Amino acid sequence: MGKALNNELKRKFVLIDIDSSDDEFDYEFINRLRGNRHFRLSPTSFERCLQICAPLLKKTCEGGRKGSDERLQLLSVIWLLATPDSFRSVSNRFDVGKSSLHDSFVRVTTVLHRLSPTIINWPEIEQINQIQLNFGKMSKTGLNNIICVIDGSYILIPTPKKSANSYLTRKCFHAITLQGVCDDKLRFIDAFAGYPGSVRYVPSQYFIAADKAYPILEWCIPPHIDRRTLSEQEKFFNVSLSRSRQSIERCFALLKGRFRRLKYLDMKKIELIPQTIIACCVLHNICLQFDDNQWMNNLISEQQPNIDDDNITAEQLTSYIENTLFENYG
Repeated sequence: MGKALNNELKRKFVLIDIDSSDDEFDYEFINRLRGNRHFRLSPTSFERCLQICAPLLKKTCEGGRKGSDERLQLLSVIWLLATPDSFRSVSNRFDVGKSSLHDSFVRVTTVLHRLSPTIINWPEIEQINQIQLNFGKMSKTGLNNIICVIDGSYILIPTPKKSANSYLTRKCFHAITLQGVCDDKLRFIDAFAGYPGSVRYVPSQYFIAADKAYPILEWCIPPHIDRRTLSEQEKFFNVSLSRSRQSIERCFALLKGRFRRLKYLDMKKIELIPQTIIACCVLHNICLQFDDNQWMNNLISEQQPNIDDDNITAEQLTSYIENTLFENYG
């Protein structure tokens, strides 16, 4: 199966031109790729990605390759993001050099990152009312006025050569933080990878549902911390908020399930990791736009290492600060 698929890839992408009409695009072939359980985008989602990325990929392509293989570049990079396959394995599958595949990876993720403001954006005012009604239904208790949910998720990485302690979590693995804000449809409306990010202005009558790692603010409402002293009213509030917050947990699970490389992002160049993460968030939103949810139930069931800082002790925090200071300034 694998050898036959490789040969078909070589034949198809010699003939396909970016300027060809949609009718000439081989949807059956892409569906075969999906049937191979690696290429996790529908033909419609892939065509949308290609439509918005191709002009920028042409501009950034320098020498060697024609501007006609943007399809191959995008397909090979999506394959990399959707599987844990090595660069060598994917380069053999698509009949491209390993260095060319690396260049395509940097080029495509850079383009997707540049496009993120147009794909990952805050809902319009007219959409907010419907979103808060949907969140109210999720809570099953009429907890209204939630317009989105915020949380962080760890993206595991290899030990960096520089400032390794800065990336060390309390569970003793190295990671970069993805802070995501999603709506009721699991769509990212804000995403920041690397360091704690800010959230855009929220209308005063609405608020963002957060977990206990976030502070209580006028626009950000976390649950009450349970120290066995909560009243029945506070417990009821926590249960209602938790039901609404399941959206962001499902959003992260779907993201990492579709783009499995995010479960362990084995990249040596730390500076490229944030844009790679955001590129996956952009692809995630495009898939949701076209109801590309064939694997949704299976992907969401997987547990992900999300952030829960409430259990950090003063001793752990002091130790972390000491290590970071000594490594950077000692």
